[in-house]
Amino acid sequence: MPELPEVESLRRYLIREGLVGRTFEQIDLEDKPSPKSGTGAISGTKNTVGRQVRSLERRGKQIAAVLDKGVLGFHMGMTGQIHVLEPDEPAPRFTRALFTMSGGFRLVLADPRRWAKIQHFESPDHAFAGLGPDALDPKFTSEQFACLLDGRKAQIKPLLLNQAIIAGVGNIYADEALHRVEISPAKRTNEIASEKLGTLFLAIRVSLEHALEFILNHPDDRGRPYIVDAYDARMQLHRKAGSFCPRCEIPLVTMKLGGRTAYYCASCQK
Repeated sequence: MPELPEVESLRRYLIREGLVGRTFEQIDLEDKPSPKSGTGAISGTKNTVGRQVRSLERRGKQIAAVLDKGVLGFHMGMTGQIHVLEPDEPAPRFTRALFTMSGGFRLVLADPRRWAKIQHFESPDHAFAGLGPDALDPKFTSEQFACLLDGRKAQIKPLLLNQAIIAGVGNIYADEALHRVEISPAKRTNEIASEKLGTLFLAIRVSLEHALEFILNHPDDRGRPYIVDAYDARMQLHRKAGSFCPRCEIPLVTMKLGGRTAYYCASCQK
């Protein structure tokens, strides 16, 4: 699933391609009906026709196209991809929505599993409702992070995946950060010292920033970012069977926490 670095790279790509300042002229949706709510919803897009994109904002894994009236929110789900089409380029397979904009600019959402969401909101606050502070927000400090987790008895990894606490940390980067500071994903949060939580916060930042830099420097053959591969060099911890701990070189082990698979080193992560 795309996480903060992948989504931030998408935001920067859309800005670079010239989305900001364009006006929505026509929206074509797939023939299959979309659910009215929940995963895969596409709703309210007719409200964007005639509206101009003023800015592109992100919190966590979500993007908000701020319009001259209202906001169009995007959540990529597990397999959603947004691309700018070349002139006369046909819409790709699995297209769910095609946006035709001023100047012949065309934007497409392709999603083979139909889990991505596009929804219209009144404001960025509505679009990002329920999300905690963004993990890369420069105003969000390690002290605030430790305070949010202080006294909680839940295991640390599920808390890191709780987007209402900190927005943008997903499965692979939670494992990466926990490995960097030698904390077991199953450790109870109230058993971790505040100073160690501060160190974990910095490890989250380092992991996300390193991944973002890798993605920006490794676009596809069309210059587009947003590559999702847990085995490439954005990760120190390779999440596949037979992988070894990069620190002590013993095989990684796995466990299920909150329905997600955690990869970790049983020797150096306590």
